[in-house]
Amino acid sequence: MKLIPWQLFNDIEAYTTCAYDEQHQLMNMSFNGEDDQLVLKNRKKLATELNTDLQHMVATFQQHTTQFLKVSLKDGGKGMYSRDDAFIGYDAMYTRDENLWLWTFHADCCPVLLYCQDQKIVAAIHSGWKGTVGEIVGKVTKHLIENENCQPEHIYAYIGPSIEQKNFEAKDDIIKLVQKMSFETSPFYIKKDDGNYLLDSKGLIQQQLLNLKIPIQHITVSPYCTIENNDLFFSYRKTKTKYRNITLIRLKSHS
Repeated sequence: MKLIPWQLFNDIEAYTTCAYDEQHQLMNMSFNGEDDQLVLKNRKKLATELNTDLQHMVATFQQHTTQFLKVSLKDGGKGMYSRDDAFIGYDAMYTRDENLWLWTFHADCCPVLLYCQDQKIVAAIHSGWKGTVGEIVGKVTKHLIENENCQPEHIYAYIGPSIEQKNFEAKDDIIKLVQKMSFETSPFYIKKDDGNYLLDSKGLIQQQLLNLKIPIQHITVSPYCTIENNDLFFSYRKTKTKYRNITLIRLKSHS
């Protein structure tokens, strides 16, 4: 199975799955009613590759919200065998528990991972354009600072493979929402000759982190664009696919 790692510290393990494996077998990770048995097989294959099982993984049923929740090992397995028992309407999770893999699904939307080194907390966030204008990454990070005693100077972030600005065409309706965000957003969109805009969603997410005093050198921004790297990622904008990659993270055991 092809995995793109976020290599940061020995304390954590984090990857993004690719659309196809080495034998060019489809590696869709999201239940959509089309071939859920294959999805389950792919998920089990991934768990085996990571030396774990589905009971040590957790997924939400994402709905482009800014809702997030704290999860623990007792939640392991939720959303793994079907969507029926997934946490519905949450687009981010965080945990203090070791060996619990947090999943986020994406196919152009931006996966964001956080690691609070001082408190040993990891988070997985799904930030599509709705989540980005709703500032979900800022909300989760602020919560960790204010409620979980994470110090900004000890927080690290990964802004994962997603649509790049040069390929993210947005109309006035989205830009008007971008303009209503809590900070100056004009540096993050460019007006084209046809009246549409090119939107830098990765930049908007990075700025939310910078506004909370996360050091810029602690923020890794993936160079991959899901529209251009079709050999590696599914792209909803390009093909209207129901397939999804996942970006996932766990806190390693320290024993």
